[in-house]
Amino acid sequence: MGTRLVARVAEVVALDRLRADAAAGSGAVALLTGEAGIGKTAVVEEAVARASAAGVTVLTGRADPDEGAPAFWPWRRLLDCGLPGLTPDLLDTVGDDGETPAAVRFRVMQAVLGALRTAAADSDGGLVLVLEDLHWADPASLALLELVCREVAGTRLLVIATARTLDRELAGAETLALTPWDPPTVATYLAQRAGTAVHGSWPGVVHRLGGGNPLYTRELARLLAAGDRLRHPAGGVDLPDGLLRLVGRRIAALSPPTREMLGLAAALGADVDVTVLGRIAATGIEPLITEAIGAGVLVEDPWAPDRLRFAHELVREARYAALSRSERIDAHRRIADALEVSGARPGETARHRVRAVVDEASRTAAREACEAAARAATRQRDHSAAATWLGQAVAFAPEDPWLRLARAEAACHDGRLAVAVADCDAAMAVAEAERRPDLGAAAASGVRGFGGQVASTLLHLCERALAIPGPLPDAVRARLLAQQAALLVEIGGHTRAEPISRAALTLAERSDDPDAIAAAVHARHEVLDPAAAPGEVLDLAARSLDLAAAGSRAEAELWGRLWRLDVQLTVGDLTGYDAETAALSALADRLGWSVARWHLLRARAARLLLAGRPSAAADVAAEAFALAGTFEEQPARELHVAFLACLAPFTGRVPQWPGGLPAALARFGSEPIAVAQIGRLAMLGGDRDTAAAACRALRDMLPDLAPDVRHNYILLSAGEIAAWLGRTDLARAVYARALPLAGRYLNTMTACHGAMDRSLGVIAAAIGEREAAERHLADAVAMEDRIGAAAFAAQARVAYAEVVRTCDGRHAHTLAAAALATARRLGLSAVAAAAAELSGDELTGREREVADLAAEGLANREIAARLHISERTVETHVRNAIGKLGVTNRTQLAARLRAGNQYWH
Repeated sequence: MGTRLVARVAEVVALDRLRADAAAGSGAVALLTGEAGIGKTAVVEEAVARASAAGVTVLTGRADPDEGAPAFWPWRRLLDCGLPGLTPDLLDTVGDDGETPAAVRFRVMQAVLGALRTAAADSDGGLVLVLEDLHWADPASLALLELVCREVAGTRLLVIATARTLDRELAGAETLALTPWDPPTVATYLAQRAGTAVHGSWPGVVHRLGGGNPLYTRELARLLAAGDRLRHPAGGVDLPDGLLRLVGRRIAALSPPTREMLGLAAALGADVDVTVLGRIAATGIEPLITEAIGAGVLVEDPWAPDRLRFAHELVREARYAALSRSERIDAHRRIADALEVSGARPGETARHRVRAVVDEASRTAAREACEAAARAATRQRDHSAAATWLGQAVAFAPEDPWLRLARAEAACHDGRLAVAVADCDAAMAVAEAERRPDLGAAAASGVRGFGGQVASTLLHLCERALAIPGPLPDAVRARLLAQQAALLVEIGGHTRAEPISRAALTLAERSDDPDAIAAAVHARHEVLDPAAAPGEVLDLAARSLDLAAAGSRAEAELWGRLWRLDVQLTVGDLTGYDAETAALSALADRLGWSVARWHLLRARAARLLLAGRPSAAADVAAEAFALAGTFEEQPARELHVAFLACLAPFTGRVPQWPGGLPAALARFGSEPIAVAQIGRLAMLGGDRDTAAAACRALRDMLPDLAPDVRHNYILLSAGEIAAWLGRTDLARAVYARALPLAGRYLNTMTACHGAMDRSLGVIAAAIGEREAAERHLADAVAMEDRIGAAAFAAQARVAYAEVVRTCDGRHAHTLAAAALATARRLGLSAVAAAAAELSGDELTGREREVADLAAEGLANREIAARLHISERTVETHVRNAIGKLGVTNRTQLAARLRAGNQYWH
């Protein structure tokens, strides 16, 4: 290692180790961090040289600090390598019609990961991927790196990334933080650089001036060595403050034409296109490039001779800062003109147009360029870039409401709801002032598909739009009313939403506009409860499917199938559910949308739980949650927690709410569905204080509870929590209100809680209605047995046994024993524990078998021969049985087992 790697030996050794691990199939990600000039690139170059010497293929990409770079830019450069299967085309984010941007991005990232994994497997020694300057990387590039971090362990990939800092944690990456050199290290470097003895006064001076930054130190050493000053005592250093002026000294030594060319190159960006540079330069540039490369200012890539970069970004910054205002503006104008002629990326042209604005003509040109860049970004499903460019355009024309609505749409797709809502509000103000109902309707519909905290604001926009006088086409008014109805449901205004949804559907049908009809049908569905109105929900599902078959939007079929699935779960039609899941699977394959795949995974997870496979259901739910993270907003985590909560009665693993349940209750205490969920989690976890607080809140909410899809879960959760806490007044009120729900299932793709009769039975038992409780629980057992929901049947039998254990011990034992057998067969640990306690059997099946034989007086050898197991295994089971039953020897064990059997019989 040369002088550039003073004090960086440990980092290079670490990278060598990780490269060896990757070659052996244990891939890794290393992140080198530190301030500009700290030596990250030097360490990477040494590691790359060593990898190349070992015959390992190295691919390199670098982030661009300027606006206009497309999504995944460093990865595009890295994939432009010529290796089989690797090409920048893998990152093409143009999706099919109807495919969400996040779904496209998820598909693209998975494709890249798969291609890299395959290429690494086919390469001798694996692959080393170098991604530099990620502090400038776009969100998509960082998201892809995060995916690689999660999946790299079983590959032959080593990723070496560099960044000054990152605003996110790369889980699983090994971080190598480079720190400034200390004075002894500076002394070592100066001695190596000078090639002779260095006077002892210089290291302290250079360390003070350069702060231990290797780049500063190298530049100081270069200047001092050139004057042969290091051999003499330190004196005054006639140097400008800061690195920008320091590196400017190097540029100042170049010829005037080269300095002018470097000014244009600095304005062009970190990645210098030689062709464009040649178009805007006044003279031939090849001799000038040669001079700049020779001086170490520019660096070329032998594999891409049409591209140059500055030796360090700070060198470019130094040259750019030295340009006068008129020089900068002229450079950017010339660059923009050249880029337009060459048909370059619209984002590049827009960046330079923005920086060349000085008058009305240049302002107009900049706005048009920004809008063109936004359109190009939208075509690539890069809504973050589209929103950014439209924001620039809005800055040039803040009075244009349609421009604001364009940005609102892009910001909405990018998840920047505050920006989107603010733009819609501004456009609405113009619509109101100018009495333009068409603009008002557009402003009210600018943010669609979101609820949560913005629901009230969006609903207010709808009401303002509807208040603007003037006619609206039926289709437009229908979509507006559909938006209003859906938002009213979101904030609990079901009573108002129901007639509005009907009116929306009537208008939509009169307009014969398929988009309006689809929106109205969807709004109509939002006001219905599948358990209370399964027929109407199925009719809406059929309508949505018919719209899809007639050529309407593809999501119409998706929603229709999802509505059918929830109804089938509610009524216990698992045969129909399986057939509809197969149809959904075919639809997901046909569309290729991640959102369709997400719903399919949710459907499969629910089915696995009903089949008595909670562990497999949890795995599929986790896969769905990972997929949802690429395109869902706030509801994704809550939906996942809701599903995990319905697994807890079987697995005993209660999911944790981020920040804790008390904090969640304080934050979401006005939302009935959230309060019910928090209260149920508290009950499952034994947190009586939080459960009691949730119970009080639910008691106040129940009188005004909306009859929508959340109604039954909230109502029955309130009853079960009250029963658990002994709040018989609330439990009694819930029971009376919930009696009509008997015979249905509290099952949806979001969460499955089994037959509602089980909840009714638990609540009835708590309020002293034992006969009703027995009737409900017997019905629950029969309902679960009828559809083959073995896990829920075992759960219902345990609840039934708890009710009758004091009055009918034999029946309770029969129920508990049956539940125990099912629970042990399916691995339902929590149900097995409860059933074992109720049946007087705290032992596993094998422990019980061995203990019974031991109680009969058989020796270990006889037991081993009879059961075809080893004597050591017999002894282990006997010892476990003695410990679990609280006895000390075999005689007491036999007596304990006889007493238990006598009690139940």
